Formats: sequence, C-alpha cells, structure tokens
Amino acid sequence: MVRFFGDRLMYFAGRKLVRLYMEVGLSMDIVRQAPMPRGAKVIVANHPTTSDPFLITALSREHAIILIKEVLFKIPVFGVYLKWCRHIPVKPGEGHKAFEAAAGLLRRGKTIIVFMEGDISPAEGGMGKPKTGAVRLALTAKAPVVPVGIGVRKERVKRVYSVVKGTRELGTWYLSGPYAMTVGKALYITGEAEDRERVRRLSAQVLEKVAVLARESEKRIGYT
Repeated sequence: MVRFFGDRLMYFAGRKLVRLYMEVGLSMDIVRQAPMPRGAKVIVANHPTTSDPFLITALSREHAIILIKEVLFKIPVFGVYLKWCRHIPVKPGEGHKAFEAAAGLLRRGKTIIVFMEGDISPAEGGMGKPKTGAVRLALTAKAPVVPVGIGVRKERVKRVYSVVKGTRELGTWYLSGPYAMTVGKALYITGEAEDRERVRRLSAQVLEKVAVLARESEKRIGYT
C-alpha cells in the first residue's frame, strides 16, 4: 500500500514538472478530435524525439504507464524515477515479459502507452515499420486504441550521444520550440490476438492513422 501511494506521488509530481516545462520551455499545441475514453486503453504514437515519453503523459489525467527501452532504466536518478512510476522496461529478447506486464495492468483498468515503431522515427521523416505489440495488447485486454500523432520542427531536435552502462546511446532531445500532438478518435478493434496476419494488418492500419495525425500536427506548427 505504501509503495502504491509512492508510485502515484512520484508519477503525478513528475507530471506537474512536465506540465511546467511544457508551459515555459515549449510552445505546445494539442488538438483532441474526440474525448479520450476513461479506464483501460492503449495510447499509440509516433516517436520523433527522445522527449516524447515525458510529454505524452500529459494527455491523460489517469496514471499512464509507458513501455520504454530497458537501457533508460540504467540512467542514474532518472532510472529510479522510471521504476517508481511503474513504467515497463522492454529488454532485448524479452519483449514477452513486457507484454504480459502491460496486459495485466490493462485488465486492471490502467492506461498503457506504446510507441509503435519500437524506436525513434527515421531522421529523414516518415514512420518506421509498425510493431504488433500495441494491437495484440488491445485485442488481449479488449481495450480501445487511441492514436496520437506528434509533430516537431526537426531543425530543433538536438542529437546527443551518451554512454549508459557501456552502451553508446543516441538521444534526440527536443528542448524548445513548437511541439504539437493530435489525439484521434478511439479505435475499437476486434479479432484474436493469435491471428498474426490480422494483427499485422491492423498494426499497419493503426500506424497509418498515427501518420495522418502526425502530418496534421506538423502542419499546425508550420513544418511540411
């Protein structure tokens, strides 16, 4: 019980700091095409910058849990914060563990955030290939999918290399300037999570919806 309240305290304290940064450091532009459903849902988005996981949590008033690369949990202080907020590490070769953890939280009414490309979007623009985990999660837990398209000014992205536990990692940080998110209508998809062909087809369709929303976000901040 103490840990539960500690999680919530750390999460919402961190989100207040994020909101403050959004107001001071960024020119935020958020458009919602429809109200976001309450309770269990899978928020899916493109991933143009390393800053996205911090900023996207502002979209939901509920405690949203992100699937994040495991290496980020090794960063001093920041990694501890991620653990306290109950974000889920995705380890290479152990994606099934992250999937089961996320599915269990969805069944308990939590919100899960997934960046469908699995990594940062291509530097030249566009989207990477869709991973199928988000759609499989939604089908497994019978939860709606909420697509989000993020738009940034690419000339403002700061590329910074750092070494984390002996691994050289590229951070594409967005520290200032216009940052836009377009939240689409919730998608209620049906089918069996074990139907691989249908899951692949649905994943491509969902990512295309995200791409359309991302282009709308880019247009609003003058990036085409």
